[in-house]
Amino acid sequence: MFIDRVNAVLTKHSGRALDQLEIKFIFEAKLVDHLNNWIRFAMSAHTKSLAFDLAPPDNFPKYGDHYRFPFEQFTDKKSVSCLACLQLSFVCFEPPPANFIGFPNLRKLHLHVLKTTRQDLESILCSCVNLEWLSLLRCHLKDQMKVVRRPLSHLHYLKVVHCDITKIEFNAPMLSTFVYDGPYIPITLHHAAKLENATIRFLGAVFQHCIASLLNGLPDVHNLTLHLGMQELEARWMLNSPRVFSHLRHVQILLIIHYEEYDKILYLVSF
Repeated sequence: MFIDRVNAVLTKHSGRALDQLEIKFIFEAKLVDHLNNWIRFAMSAHTKSLAFDLAPPDNFPKYGDHYRFPFEQFTDKKSVSCLACLQLSFVCFEPPPANFIGFPNLRKLHLHVLKTTRQDLESILCSCVNLEWLSLLRCHLKDQMKVVRRPLSHLHYLKVVHCDITKIEFNAPMLSTFVYDGPYIPITLHHAAKLENATIRFLGAVFQHCIASLLNGLPDVHNLTLHLGMQELEARWMLNSPRVFSHLRHVQILLIIHYEEYDKILYLVSF
């Protein structure tokens, strides 16, 4: 049995420091106590890299809910300070307890199929004061993804893919790489003067609207790759924005358009 094998392995490593712990299996509600025990073990072993790659059962969402991440186990400063990398899949973030100390030395965070609210996600991310790398995949907030209350001063890499959100707004002054793939939404990266590379794939948007939005949200980008699927093009248009891409060195635009739109492509050059 999988549970017994994991417990046997952890028993062999009891009392030792553990660099990495990775658990990967299909989540079932009856296994919550085991998962909590494994996280408790990881914290006691001063684990540096923790991955809980849980998969939903075949009959999800009828089966049940995500695994509630136990923030109450992250209260010992010495143990939590060892954690540098955290990868979580199919988990739920709820408001942490008052004695939760955050993740002071977390450098890398990957979240996949996360269930949470805009406020709780912002609260957790703001507790990662040294975060350098953040990836969010299929995290359906159905709301804004917003982290502005406290700047993520060390964040260099931000990736947001296939998330059901209405807007992205981050305060990340050291951000150098940004990746987005999903429906057209407003994107604002405050104070991102060091933004070197941005790769953006928008679905279902008018080209001119995308450019105007990016001018307002990413004006300092140096290298821009823009993928646009099934675009509508306006024959003649003018950007209604006083801003320009003042630092842009390289741009690549990949378009999927209808045949009857081909004669309008030359008008894109003017932006």
